[in-house]
Amino acid sequence: HPGLQQRLPKYRVELGFGLHCGWAIEGAIGSEFKIDASYLSPNVNVASRLEAATKQFGVLTLISHFMVNLCSPQLASYCRLIDHVTVKGSKQPIRLFTIDLDYLQLKVNKRSKFIATKNRFKLRQLREAQRNEKFSDDYKVPQALATDEDVLLMRTTYAPEFFLRFSMAFRNYEAGEWLVARDMLYTCHYSPENSMDFPTVVEEEDWPVDGPTRTLLRFMRHTNFYPPPFWTGHRELMDK
Repeated sequence: HPGLQQRLPKYRVELGFGLHCGWAIEGAIGSEFKIDASYLSPNVNVASRLEAATKQFGVLTLISHFMVNLCSPQLASYCRLIDHVTVKGSKQPIRLFTIDLDYLQLKVNKRSKFIATKNRFKLRQLREAQRNEKFSDDYKVPQALATDEDVLLMRTTYAPEFFLRFSMAFRNYEAGEWLVARDMLYTCHYSPENSMDFPTVVEEEDWPVDGPTRTLLRFMRHTNFYPPPFWTGHRELMDK
């Protein structure tokens, strides 16, 4: 809405997605007036927990390692490992991944009401053709991610060094070397020029803006950046 865009210039609608895979039982729930399909399974519960946890991690997508294992190596390379958790209702540890895309890099396309109404049928045909293309067996997702202009623009926020630093920090976190992980996470800025090679004491307002980085730092801070006894490399995801 033009009025909303004028009052909130950078307003965007944010959606969180939790991606998991596994078996489920489908059943019809409702009445004689309305019937909907519902799915019952521990896997559905996990997917729901991941979707809700996107707010905690500050990401748009949380993907379980079960889903990532089904992807090709080329597609899996776009996924960043950000945590190792158990969710409520499940005792099986799950590695969590995300795909880093900065949607604020995209400009809002403005179109007149007349043009939108006049070309509504053509736009519907175009969307249908694009949908059919993406569902075809010949569609290559990694190739699309590597060539799509919008995806490339959204990935420009993240320097390659950022992914290397975070990966090293996470390996130390999982291994129980929390002080090393803390110091590495302090340097996980999206741009290399903002990174500190030898951080000392860093206040929370000076932490990197990356959501998963801040989440791990907050968790480790509860025990003064020392792992609890019998640390097994994963934690319980307390919030839904």
